[in-house]
Amino acid sequence: MGSCNSQRRRRSRQATTTPFVLCVLFAQVCTSLCAKVYVVYMGSGSGGAEAEDALFQDHQMLASVHSGSLEEAQASHVYSYRHGFRGFAAKLTEDQASEIAKMPGVVTVFPNTKRRLHTTHSWDFMGLVGEETMEIPGYSTKNQVNVIVGFIDT
Repeated sequence: MGSCNSQRRRRSRQATTTPFVLCVLFAQVCTSLCAKVYVVYMGSGSGGAEAEDALFQDHQMLASVHSGSLEEAQASHVYSYRHGFRGFAAKLTEDQASEIAKMPGVVTVFPNTKRRLHTTHSWDFMGLVGEETMEIPGYSTKNQVNVIVGFIDT
């Protein structure tokens, strides 16, 4: 009789823990699937921070939206921007991105989107196909040196 009761208790415990484990597993899977890469823009320049210090700060910021877990923060970190501007890319949910956007030092947070290439033939794209289109009325464009060509890339 005693062994029968212990088996019932064990089955009862399993019946209550199994749904809990499934819920936790489902929440983790949903978070992984709902997360996408966001860019966290923190202004121009590095602000004097060394690369290692900046990475540590990024991980601390990410840990605060990952329930304090430094491991999850490091796993969600995708890339650090140190040249041209200060910031990082990380895999976040929409709520996490909103939370980071409110943090001090953060200018903006936006989704990292794939851009479509407009052209691989710039001369054709700008209408500079032949030499005759390079002529500027009143100026000779033949045998030019020290010519500066600028491209605007937005």
